[in-house]
Amino acid sequence: MTEQGILGALQTRPAECDRHGEYESVMLNLDGQRWTGCPDCSAETIEQHQAERDACQADELRRMRGQAMFEASGVPRRMQGATLKGYVSDSDEQAAAHRQVCEYAKGLTEHLETGDGLVLMGNMGTGKTHLAVGLIRYVTRTLAVQAQYVTAPALFSRVRASYSGNGETEAQILDELVAAPLLVIDEIGVGKGSDNELNLTYSLLGQRYDACRPTVIITNLMSDDLRSWLGERVVDRLRETSPVVLFNWESYRGRS
Repeated sequence: MTEQGILGALQTRPAECDRHGEYESVMLNLDGQRWTGCPDCSAETIEQHQAERDACQADELRRMRGQAMFEASGVPRRMQGATLKGYVSDSDEQAAAHRQVCEYAKGLTEHLETGDGLVLMGNMGTGKTHLAVGLIRYVTRTLAVQAQYVTAPALFSRVRASYSGNGETEAQILDELVAAPLLVIDEIGVGKGSDNELNLTYSLLGQRYDACRPTVIITNLMSDDLRSWLGERVVDRLRETSPVVLFNWESYRGRS
């Protein structure tokens, strides 16, 4: 049978597909003559390509959402390139600390249910903040879980500013930080710690403890000094929920 179709079809003939059986093949005269293949196979190919495009778009949306979460986490610009993978371990102690934080990251889904956190404790310049930021990057960009980074001095300054009527209240600040699925508090123990600062810290950690929301604390204080700064009640709760990761080697910044 010969036809002259508006799309350049010249003729048809019976054909058979190994998967879908018999079909009618059409000769097309579009950029040269060719016989059409199985329409069912063509439909499956189109569906597969569409699914791949949809998956790529979904992956890109997840990547963009994760990046937005990371950028909104409050991590300082200077530290935003830190990753868990990029942490350099030159000793067994460093490797152990690196491993502990990585294992914590892998188990984060469970920690979000139990409220278990970490205490990164030890000398200045030993990579505590690097690993904490790497954890935040993993949490936001890989798991699409919101996280918040704050230093204790910045938190105390923000709360003091709220007393002058700058548009937010201490309660609102606490509510924001209590609601964060994962909270990292850096520089715990910097300064003497006024009664108001200690009460604020106790309230924040206590509310997060009650809500089973994990908190990662970073401090240069060792156990006895941290207990003196935070108070026995706070340390007792940390002891229950937050294993200590010890950073007791020489500062990277002190190396020539």
